[in-house]
Amino acid sequence: MYNGECYLCSDNCMNCIWSNICSSCDYGKVLRNGKCIPLEAVVNCIETSNGKCSKCSLNYKPTKLGDYCEFHLNVLIVILPIIGFIIILIVILCMAIILINSITRYTANKQREKEFTSFKMSSSSIHFVPLSNGSCLTTSMSEINFTENNVIPVGQETKTLLCIGNTNKAIMKVQITNKTDCESKYGIRSEPQLAFIKPGNAVEFNLFVKPYCTCKVDDPILIVSSDVKKSKEKTYQLHVIFETELTSLLDYDELKIDKKLGEGAFGIVFKGELRGNKVAIKQMKNMAGDSETIEEFEKEVMMLDKFRSDYIIHFYGAVFIPNKYCMVTEYAEYGSIQDSIHKYSKDKKPGHKLRIKFMIDAAKGIEYLHSNGILHRDIKPDNILIVSVNPNTLVNAKLTDFGSSRNVNMMMTNMTFTKGVGTPMYMAPEVLDQKKYKMPSDIFSFGVSLFEAYIWNTPYPIEKFKYPWDIAQFIGSGKRLEKPNKCQSGFIT
Repeated sequence: MYNGECYLCSDNCMNCIWSNICSSCDYGKVLRNGKCIPLEAVVNCIETSNGKCSKCSLNYKPTKLGDYCEFHLNVLIVILPIIGFIIILIVILCMAIILINSITRYTANKQREKEFTSFKMSSSSIHFVPLSNGSCLTTSMSEINFTENNVIPVGQETKTLLCIGNTNKAIMKVQITNKTDCESKYGIRSEPQLAFIKPGNAVEFNLFVKPYCTCKVDDPILIVSSDVKKSKEKTYQLHVIFETELTSLLDYDELKIDKKLGEGAFGIVFKGELRGNKVAIKQMKNMAGDSETIEEFEKEVMMLDKFRSDYIIHFYGAVFIPNKYCMVTEYAEYGSIQDSIHKYSKDKKPGHKLRIKFMIDAAKGIEYLHSNGILHRDIKPDNILIVSVNPNTLVNAKLTDFGSSRNVNMMMTNMTFTKGVGTPMYMAPEVLDQKKYKMPSDIFSFGVSLFEAYIWNTPYPIEKFKYPWDIAQFIGSGKRLEKPNKCQSGFIT
């Protein structure tokens, strides 16, 4: 109505305030700037109500006036697909991992089955015995005896076969392990190291033992088993029994150490017992981690092991266990000639014939060494041991202490005085002068020792030779000891 007259609204208006200005619109129309426009003309609007856009398409929303749709990002709509994708990806990865693990386990089991022999216990003639009361594991032997018929070698592997069966209803995981405190004596291993045994089946385990020394062993080994589903471990013991051949590689536990006999720069000597024999045990000093000293020790042992002479102190063997390095030789009940000189005065000394016999035996020992190309390098009364005082015995004295000995072929071209080797009182002139020396050096040392044994006293009295270098100067100048009084004709020339 205008000036008292009514006017018709435009076609799209439901109500209007002027003929061409709408105040409300029909359904499907949107009021914008006084005009009713079709729904299709409002971008992204999909539904109207009372002349306003009431619903917009995805990521758009109606304005407050409802006349158009403005952009509005729906976070949930963006995030949910991403989360869904991640969840699907995780599920796929988990399924892939499970599948790969299943394939890997299957392949590993098949590979393990190839590495050991498995068989049905019911179709085998082997008599199986339970490892213990109520045990689901059975074995083909109650003890593992490597030496049923003979002794086994040292330093080599010896093999035996052990079958372990499973009487349980579940698959059992079985492995064999040894004690840690036996590793210095022998090593033991099994093939396979680990086996999965199916119910009613048995698996063959090849056991290998390698002794590192002469020993007699009766030790338990451990058989560890577990149900693969429950993973609860059970441990059983089975005894390993073997005896080795006799070698010079000794078991320290076989030695019985008695009293201390003496001590030097390189070791302590004890009286002891080995397999019922009285022995001298020389425990080495300061060898831990010293590769050069250990190498010298090994060389001496190798050389002693080759000696086969009645006039060389008998060598039983050596122990090569770290912190227990020692050498075991025949025990000389009467000690050395040097010990006897200090112990017995001239009026109580052994008879002339017996003293000569001591030195003849020592000479035979030197002859044996030289004939085998060995230079002793430290011959003196302290290294000539008395094993018998009966003049009618075949052997009365023997040579000992070969720590300084060397093969002559190794020394021919360039062998001079070595620090710490030899005793100045008994050294030959060429040794004192640091010149090249060979076997005659031993003979000179033996001559001084012979002189000392004959007079039963030190050859260089302290009154005349106050210091060791006085002896060296005396010998180096070409002088020699005077012939003792009352010396038998022909004994010293």
